[in-house]
Amino acid sequence: MVWVCRIVLAVLVGAYGGWLVWPLIEPLTTGGSTADVLAAVSNEAARLGWALPSLWLGSALLYLVAAVFTAGGIGAAPGAYFLAFGAEVIQRLLLQSAPEATLVDTPARLASALAPLNLAVDSGPLALGAMLALGLLVLMTGAWRGKKGHALTRHWTEPPVYA
Repeated sequence: MVWVCRIVLAVLVGAYGGWLVWPLIEPLTTGGSTADVLAAVSNEAARLGWALPSLWLGSALLYLVAAVFTAGGIGAAPGAYFLAFGAEVIQRLLLQSAPEATLVDTPARLASALAPLNLAVDSGPLALGAMLALGLLVLMTGAWRGKKGHALTRHWTEPPVYA
């Protein structure tokens, strides 16, 4: 049962990491070249400095690494996930002082993606809350304990017997 949870969580984390870097992948799928992608990133870095693009790419890469680690049950999965989450939070804080961001503006992309749902709340804190909850689920799969198959979810299916 735990391995099913790990695979589902790995797919969710990997999908979010892939969505983060979609502005770099999309030009390649429409016939663009790698040089176009590198030029877009370097233009963004020239306007904003290297901190925001580095945090953006670093968090996306760490989310993808966390997805692979989660699927494999490797104990570093929660660490990689929460490093990515921390980098994303720092990036969002830095974005508040850089309104001219285009590629790395994750909150604006998220708001436009969730616009058809007509949410009554701001999508930024909602997304961060959902990502925090996802990270807690990655933590609960038990890979961090180094005991494969003995996750925290074991206590839900096999309650302890008190004698």
